[in-house]
Amino acid sequence: MHNSESKKNKAEKSRRGPALALLLVLLIAAAFFLMSDISFVKSARDSLMGRLGYVSEDTSTAESETEEPVASESVKPKNEEEATPSEAVGEYPEYTGEYYAEINGNVPDFPEKVYKMAGLEKSGDKLTTQGNLFGTVDSNKLTAYEFYNDLDKLGRTQVAFGCLGRETMPEENEDRGDISSVHPSGWAKAQSWERCHLIAWSLSAENANPGNLITGTHYLNYDSMRPLEEETMHYIYNTGNHVLYLSEPIYKGDELVARGVHMVARSVEDNGAGLSFNVYCFNVTPGAEIDYNTGIVTTGEQAAQDARLYVINKRSKVFHYPSCDGAKEMSEHNREEVTATRKELTSQGYTPCGSCEP
Repeated sequence: MHNSESKKNKAEKSRRGPALALLLVLLIAAAFFLMSDISFVKSARDSLMGRLGYVSEDTSTAESETEEPVASESVKPKNEEEATPSEAVGEYPEYTGEYYAEINGNVPDFPEKVYKMAGLEKSGDKLTTQGNLFGTVDSNKLTAYEFYNDLDKLGRTQVAFGCLGRETMPEENEDRGDISSVHPSGWAKAQSWERCHLIAWSLSAENANPGNLITGTHYLNYDSMRPLEEETMHYIYNTGNHVLYLSEPIYKGDELVARGVHMVARSVEDNGAGLSFNVYCFNVTPGAEIDYNTGIVTTGEQAAQDARLYVINKRSKVFHYPSCDGAKEMSEHNREEVTATRKELTSQGYTPCGSCEP
């Protein structure tokens, strides 16, 4: 009896072993089928998912539209046709004394192109990498990139965006380059303007890129935008994660200087838990009046000044203090002395001299 049971157990074990091995093989094959990027396997998987009622986006199309970026490598495509503005937000708020104002309840969102170029899909409030059947973000499937538009017909810098990470940042010992060769639209000498990055150098390693620099006040550059840029930089350094990022200068009509910058950011791998903002930063100087058409800035003190003697150049449309070397060396044919206020001259299209700074 004992020998009979022993033989039976051995027979069951002998049958169980191959069954378990077969099950293991099937599980490995299923995992390979679900995860493989080999073209014929992917095609078969997509066909099956389609029959089951699921849609799997063809990521090869997205990659071809972004100049064939490689996952986890930084690419910097440019649009040769037209700018891609951020989706409609309605009227932007007026400056009331705060560095920036929240947009859409501070909840970030982006045009579809921003997600697609990173290899991402958005479903509700959740991000997933394209074709990911587990509904998660796979860092190895992400494309880190920066996108800079061409200037518009008025020479104005347009929206910049990207999927930022350590791949897009400067190297550890890399020095920031000179950007003084770029004169963004509305740039006027002797007005204390700064060249303001849409995507900070610390995040992009971009130097003299006209598609990434606007005419900005110190208030915009350092008080409003920089804290948000540093928050983004520290998040990436501390986590190694990626951040979807959009920065768009907002112009009024045909004005050459932006009224402000719309900044949007969202951390990717943790679905916005680590970093998330949607704000409008004001390009202002408190206590000063800005002509956004010409870039002329008039401080309260300058606006209160009485009429005084200036020397104007009728040809170059520049005005000087009489003591300025530029006024002394000016051709008599172009020279004229006038008594006026600074604001009267700027309203007539004259710009202050960059040397004597009247």
